[in-house]
Amino acid sequence: MLNSKLEASKKILLQVTGSIAAFKAVALASQLIKKGYDLEVILSEGAEQFIGPASFEGLIGKKVHRGIFDEGSMMAHIELERSADLILLYPASAHTLAALANGLAHSLISTVFLAHEFKKPYLIAPAMNQAMWNHPATQKNLSALKDWGVSLIEPAEGMLACGEVGYGRLVEPEAMVQIIEDHLGRAQKVPSQTQLDLPRILVTAGGTTEPIDEVRHLTNFSTGRTGHQIALSLQEQGYPVTLLQSEYSSAYDGIQNPIRYSTTKDFAEKIKKELVCHDYDYVIHAAAVADYHVETITNSQGDLVPGTSKIQGDSSLFLKLAPNPKIIRELRTWSRNKKLKIISFKLTTGPESSLKLESYDSEWIIHNNLKDVKEENHLGTLFSRDPNGHYQVAKTFQTKSEMKSVILDLIQSQGKKS
Repeated sequence: MLNSKLEASKKILLQVTGSIAAFKAVALASQLIKKGYDLEVILSEGAEQFIGPASFEGLIGKKVHRGIFDEGSMMAHIELERSADLILLYPASAHTLAALANGLAHSLISTVFLAHEFKKPYLIAPAMNQAMWNHPATQKNLSALKDWGVSLIEPAEGMLACGEVGYGRLVEPEAMVQIIEDHLGRAQKVPSQTQLDLPRILVTAGGTTEPIDEVRHLTNFSTGRTGHQIALSLQEQGYPVTLLQSEYSSAYDGIQNPIRYSTTKDFAEKIKKELVCHDYDYVIHAAAVADYHVETITNSQGDLVPGTSKIQGDSSLFLKLAPNPKIIRELRTWSRNKKLKIISFKLTTGPESSLKLESYDSEWIIHNNLKDVKEENHLGTLFSRDPNGHYQVAKTFQTKSEMKSVILDLIQSQGKKS
């Protein structure tokens, strides 16, 4: 959490669209003001059907912005975007999501989005009926926005205003405050001059999950401890480190502002966003990414079983698994730093002769055999790629501590940030 002096300098642009959940935006504004944040508020025409400007003006002590052609507001879409440290759309209606995803410029909110250069956090928290949320048009629009670098705060499941139950419930103000502080802590932290000279490192850790239904998923045995310890060791040496870690990892303490992921799709979206939006010099890819996802579920009669809710019954089920894309092959494509260096991990259970390392696009590969990985005992080999694209043994290690030293020595040997 940011301290009060730091919070006071942070400026948030809160945009409210037409939703019955708009009243929660007032509660959110109240909590942010109490924490010392400086707020600007934009209300869409739809939002004003649910809540008026006076509710916000009494809290923030300034005029609420409403339309493109309001007096004195002809450059508001530029000025508001430039002056904000974080931009939030809360709640975001399906109509507004469609406008943003299709580049429309018919409102103050949509023109602010078109002026956004993705150099600061842009958060979207949708709220709508569950059918609208699940509609292919809405999901297509959300996918486009995430690809551009927007942070989607997915709605919760629960009782909706229409009386139905499903996904579409706006994230509560208290949770939204914590999300805002996490993003500001990550985006606004000013590095020291020493850190500016050191390479920036993204570490991945833990296992991805693949949902079967709402309460069950396929996963692996990865705890995330190895990646967590690597990130912690580098952070202690002063390196600017970001940890992308599974929600189910068993080690969290000590890392500044870790980013959580769950499914393989979620992992891919978040690592892509980090590489697109930030200038990383290294990726240390220790996450155990699932090779397959559940394509279909059928019962013993061959009928499809939907996984949109908890599957009931005691009859046999058959899962058809389809391969996931190889995310490691996309890292250089996504990276804004075309000199990105990759340290990847390969865990095997068979003989070392079957490694097939040439299929990896990494400068270095750390290989472990499952039988040799037991707590601190962590036998392994560091392979380095030669100019001909072949991998040669560079170093071996016996423990997890030695492995961390091997990685640190490797990065230090490459010199400071170019």
